[in-house]
Amino acid sequence: PYQPHLLFHSHPSLQQLDLLLDTSESVIELFTILQSNTFLKALRVQIMDKPFSFSTYIDSIGTSLQNMLILNQTIEYLEIEDRDGNSISITYPFSLTTGLSHNTSLQELSIFI
Repeated sequence: PYQPHLLFHSHPSLQQLDLLLDTSESVIELFTILQSNTFLKALRVQIMDKPFSFSTYIDSIGTSLQNMLILNQTIEYLEIEDRDGNSISITYPFSLTTGLSHNTSLQELSIFI
């Protein structure tokens, strides 16, 4: 699995990123790192995780996504694809709407379930 913190330490000025993440923990870690990132402009995340593991961390993932959208005012393009059908858009309506209501930089958002 990817370890997002290592990627950002080795490439601190990275502007575009396409990741396949296979654990809920790595999704949370990525969204947490991006709360303070001021370089990344485009992010595409594909999530492949077992539904049980995903449901265990669902609140933490939603909170980290919300905080990333509120605090990161650099990212312009965000695409999230749930490759295992864990219903991201249904699960996160509050997190998404709260985060988006504070975000001024995001120009395009795509969520695939």
